[in-house]
Amino acid sequence: MNAYDRALGYLSRREHTVRELVSKLSSKGHSLSEIEDAVIRLQEQDFLSDRRFAEAFIRSRLARNPEGKQILLLRLVDKGVPKSLAREVLDEYFEEHEEEIAEIYSDCQRRLEERKGTEKAQRALIRKGIGRNWTE
Repeated sequence: MNAYDRALGYLSRREHTVRELVSKLSSKGHSLSEIEDAVIRLQEQDFLSDRRFAEAFIRSRLARNPEGKQILLLRLVDKGVPKSLAREVLDEYFEEHEEEIAEIYSDCQRRLEERKGTEKAQRALIRKGIGRNWTE
C-alpha cells in the first residue's frame, strides 16, 4: 500500500496533524519523499488540516474531559499543531462558544464538588487549568 492510500485510511477514522501522519507513515516504512508527496496532495485536497484537527480536538476534550485553555494549548502543541495556530484556534473557539464553555466548566465543577467536596473540587479544577475564577 502506498503512503497516500494508507494516510487516507488513517484520516477516514479521525483527523490527524501533519506530524502525527508523518510519524505513522514513517513507522510503516514509507520513504520521506513518498510521505511528503502524500502530505502535500492531502493538504491540497483539504483532507489534511492542522486547523481542523485542533478544532475537533478542542470539541472532544471539552466534551469528555474539560480543561482550561492553557492545558489545551499544551496538548495541541504536543500533538504537532504549531503553537501560533493552536493559540489562534483556541482564541476563536473560546470566543465563539463562551456561554457553552462556561456551562461545561460549571457542570464539571458541580460534578467534582458532588464527588469530592468543595475544597478538593477546587484543587482538581486548578489541575485541569480551569482554576477558581473561570467565570470572570
